[in-house]
Amino acid sequence: MLNMNRSTSNLALINVSLFSLFWALQLIVSKMAFQAGAQPVSFALHQGVVALLFLMILFFRPHVKSIVVLPKSVLVGILAANAIHFGFGTFFGNAGVALTSAVNVGFLVKFTLATTILLAWIVLKEPLTKLKIGIALLMLTGSYLISTGGKSLVPHIGDVLIIMACLSWSTGNILVRKALHGTHISGDLISLMRPIAGLPTLLVFIALSPLYPPSVQQMFAISYANFQYAIYFIPSGIFTALLWIYLNRTLKVATASYMTMMSTMTSLIVLALAVLVLRESVSLVQIAGGALIIISSVVTHLFGERRK
Repeated sequence: MLNMNRSTSNLALINVSLFSLFWALQLIVSKMAFQAGAQPVSFALHQGVVALLFLMILFFRPHVKSIVVLPKSVLVGILAANAIHFGFGTFFGNAGVALTSAVNVGFLVKFTLATTILLAWIVLKEPLTKLKIGIALLMLTGSYLISTGGKSLVPHIGDVLIIMACLSWSTGNILVRKALHGTHISGDLISLMRPIAGLPTLLVFIALSPLYPPSVQQMFAISYANFQYAIYFIPSGIFTALLWIYLNRTLKVATASYMTMMSTMTSLIVLALAVLVLRESVSLVQIAGGALIIISSVVTHLFGERRK
């Protein structure tokens, strides 16, 4: 395995840690919104609009010229990656939530770890070593214990949709890593283009909702002009923009495998925030899962591949 120099290694760790933190904050705020009665699809749409406005304020002026001079093939590739990540990922994720249990969702979204490592091996030629496989299995085990408390999962048809969402998120990340690696393209430019490509894709899925099965149609039969949950979707949109920023900054300096393996720290942060903010209890089984993730993350950073 090839290691980065110390400064780049530290930069990767800082970026992936901030990505995990803002992802955890976004998940906690979203959970609070859903507990208050917000609908997942309209919430995702409003959240995406807020993220777009936030990113436009930060990056439009310094990066607008970069967008204009991008080769057409590169621009199309970046837009496609972001449409897949945000548009397809959000649709499959929300449809899966409607057709499976919350416990299943909590664990199955972690399958992004497996799908990213596999796609990185196939598309980016990142090594698929025994150490990487072993660490990934430990991380998945830790995530399972945190998400389920050790309880068994009852299969649902929505589980397939959640896994399709994982494939969408992984595919988007892989294509972004391919666009960023060895180029002068900024990760912040990629972040700016995520809602620009993703929101129209999500709107197409919403427009096609009459064609879906009745159980899925119910998720879309809602008012999209209801802004009563602005107290939640505004901070959630800002956290979403920030997690995109640090996700893409991580992919600029580290491999897709390193990014997705280290981001399992999100489960630990969510667990801590759930206890502190939502007053949820934590079991010894969940603590054991957290310990597995901590150990695996340390091994990943010290000995895992970070950049080719």
